[in-house]
Amino acid sequence: MPVPPKLLIDGYNLLFQSNLVGRGRGPGWLERARRRLLGLLGQGLSPAELGTTQVIFDASRPGNSDRELVVESGMLVTFAVEHPEADDLLEQVIRTHPQPKSLRVVSSDQRIRRCARARRAESIDSESFLSTLERAAELSQTIDAPQKLAEEQAPESPLSESEIGYWLEEFRKAPKRGNAS
Repeated sequence: MPVPPKLLIDGYNLLFQSNLVGRGRGPGWLERARRRLLGLLGQGLSPAELGTTQVIFDASRPGNSDRELVVESGMLVTFAVEHPEADDLLEQVIRTHPQPKSLRVVSSDQRIRRCARARRAESIDSESFLSTLERAAELSQTIDAPQKLAEEQAPESPLSESEIGYWLEEFRKAPKRGNAS
């Protein structure tokens, strides 16, 4: 049995509040949009948060996966295969959670928010969560930018690997200063 989540996300509710859906509706558009959402979560949440996050999607067809549970970037991604809609599974998780006061539920759906409040879980609307998530992802990119820039601008060695090996061996053989030979 998976660890109870601390962050429970109504996947499609969050996705359709975002600008991640894109314009096109060609083949695979929904799966690509889900991937973008999961990528944003992966960038904006800490590794500890990712390990306690469950994202629930409706699942008439869970994409290329016929499994109900998938682990993505440490998050548990659940397709509500055995439920008429994701809301039913979200409510079940909220109602059966062993520590509902530690649970943060992300959804703008009033049915889900009422259920969360009834169990004294924290309820966060999707727009507010997205704003926080996008700021965290931008901050993460800003913090990582100097390291990436340094790696990109690092000069390449003018010596080949064999030349470096040769000189290292020469320096190892060289007498140390202060030693009388």
